[in-house]
Amino acid sequence: MSETIQIQKDTFYKVTVAVLGVLLIISIFTGGFGVGGNGGTNTNDGGNNNNGGTTTTDVGAIINNPDLFPSIGPSDADVTVIELADYQCPYCALASGLPSWSSQYQSQYGDLIGSGGNASQMAEQGQIRFIYVPLSFLGEESTDASQAAYCAGDQEKYFEMHDAIFTASTGPTENDGKYSKANLKILAQSISGLDQTAFNSCLDSDKNKAKVQQATTAVQNAGFQISTPQFWVNEQKVGASWTAIQAAINAA
Repeated sequence: MSETIQIQKDTFYKVTVAVLGVLLIISIFTGGFGVGGNGGTNTNDGGNNNNGGTTTTDVGAIINNPDLFPSIGPSDADVTVIELADYQCPYCALASGLPSWSSQYQSQYGDLIGSGGNASQMAEQGQIRFIYVPLSFLGEESTDASQAAYCAGDQEKYFEMHDAIFTASTGPTENDGKYSKANLKILAQSISGLDQTAFNSCLDSDKNKAKVQQATTAVQNAGFQISTPQFWVNEQKVGASWTAIQAAINAA
């Protein structure tokens, strides 16, 4: 009898692990990973009913605030793609398609890899507008990385720093020193035309720390769930896979 019970427990454990794994993968392709307990709102599903209420997500709060949410592409484009991300989020790194270790996850997350990068490339070609929303909920290095991007943005080099940060990702880890201020200064040295003295002074002084916090607050106040990676095409939330994003772009 005890042997039979043990087999059943083992089977239950294996099934549970398998189900959790499937849910983990599904969560990537249906809107990212949420943050509990940090004041984040519930998912509003692009304005659909939320827990029986009628709360809507104010996408315009992002579209109309270029100071907090930098963009690429024509401001009058018919299609606007918005990405909500954290520089330390491993799945956001995969969505950028930039880290060298992305290829290790091709079999698991192939349609996620490069999804944000593909959208930004379309924007660079003038086909759409791409807006990047920097969230910083994974720790101090998320905040400092966002500060660094804003500091580069003060010199109109935001997306150059964005790319440098994700390219420098050494793996799906967080708060391990790779985005310390010292390392961010080294990354900035690869950006052509960036005034390094001004950049370093901006980062050391925490000039843009309040701006980092304002970005997250603005997203929360607009009714967005604090989850990453999260994509919107015009006013519709879509999955984080390139298939879902591309289909929404083509349908817009």
